Amino acid sequence: MRTRLSLAALLALSSTAWGQKPAMLQLTAPPTLVNCSPVTQSPCMSARITPVGSDGKPAPFVLPAPNDLTNLITLSSSDGEIHPFYASVGAGPDAAQHGNVSLLVLDISGSMNQPSPGAASRYAALKSSVADFINGMQEGVDWIAIVPFESHDVVPTIQSAVYVTTKADALAQLNAMPSPAAKNNTALYQAIFTGVDSLRREISSLAHDSHSAEGQQPHLIVMTDGKNEVMPGDDPQLLTGELGLQQAAAQVQASHLDVIGIGFGDREAIDTAAMQKLSKRFFYASDAGELLAALHSSRSAVSHEMQITWLLSESSRIALMGHDHQWNATFRTMDGASLQSAPIRWIAPATNAPTFTRLALAPELQALIQVHPSAESGWTMFVLHTLLFAAAFVAMLILWFWVPRLIWGEQYAGMVPQRSKRWSNGAAVTSASSVQIRSIETPPSGFETNGAVSVPIQRSASQTTQIQPRDEFSRTRLTFDR
Repeated sequence: MRTRLSLAALLALSSTAWGQKPAMLQLTAPPTLVNCSPVTQSPCMSARITPVGSDGKPAPFVLPAPNDLTNLITLSSSDGEIHPFYASVGAGPDAAQHGNVSLLVLDISGSMNQPSPGAASRYAALKSSVADFINGMQEGVDWIAIVPFESHDVVPTIQSAVYVTTKADALAQLNAMPSPAAKNNTALYQAIFTGVDSLRREISSLAHDSHSAEGQQPHLIVMTDGKNEVMPGDDPQLLTGELGLQQAAAQVQASHLDVIGIGFGDREAIDTAAMQKLSKRFFYASDAGELLAALHSSRSAVSHEMQITWLLSESSRIALMGHDHQWNATFRTMDGASLQSAPIRWIAPATNAPTFTRLALAPELQALIQVHPSAESGWTMFVLHTLLFAAAFVAMLILWFWVPRLIWGEQYAGMVPQRSKRWSNGAAVTSASSVQIRSIETPPSGFETNGAVSVPIQRSASQTTQIQPRDEFSRTRLTFDR
């Protein structure tokens, strides 16, 4: 009881410092497909969520016992409600050694030359805040890339972002940014659209290079002091208008990335409605101090982060093809509050089975065995696949040996073994092309050879036609009785 009171008091102080209580759940990493074999061949899904306040900033909460955490989380979908079989929670507000992969897309349009409180210009305040943000990165753990944007060379500039893991390299990128020019407009929609694509490719690259994809927290931070503005003379085919806004917003929603939008400078000049559609969390900053606080929100987003893993109802990856899966997570806190998340969405490929992102960890497999002891084992699937292979082999034999005899019966009829035959009078005969030839010195009239004159056959009453049934086929022969 004393421990619980101490923890509650500590969290109360932390809540005062952080300013808000948790109001909802926020997805901090996109859902991933997990291979849970050999416990089960059914695929599993994993995601990371964290409690945040109404302003989108992380908020602390009383941690339940580890065994109670899965029962406090519910996932709702079209298939019903389930509880995750595995759930773990971070180690507190600092969440040390959680790697942050951050892409900073910074506005250098002409308006950034305007004065800012406490600085010569907004651009000067921006560089000062970003430099302080870089000084707080974990070298060797965090990855960061800094790219400017305006309305010229937007796509190639952002796509060429280089992610570094040292403070010196990050500061070099910051100092290499060009100064704002009067001709620069603001291609905001295109910058966010391309930034999402760049960050997703970097996460895939880190996973391919054996970095822990589960430990990396991706953040796209977009800072602007205005609104989307594209003029003649800017890059062609930049996203603009209502359609451009919809395309960029759809890209953000489908990515499941933590997109942080920051409006800096004059509040009236910022398109707040558009920024709220284009980001998962939006902050307004009027000076360098507030801008730095908004930048730091990307690091505190992992505070009390929870990883949850649940079993899907489909029996295999093939059954997932072409489906748009959505889940809504609900977490009941120890004080009785209910926190809900936005839809956790995962879209499977339409033409092929999705690939697993990772293998289930040992704690996940142990939790799955305890919750689902009757899950299909690897031996069950092996026997099933063996039976399917045997059935396919039998079908191939039938198609190869039996079906042709039904279709081309006349061809297979000539394969009947030849046997010695006899006429009704006992004379030996042989078979040749299904015609029986009498083997006697004096052939019947009309069967002479060697130039003998053929005399029309005169059929007598003593000559009869005999039809004898055979095992495979019926044959007809003419018998001459003298």
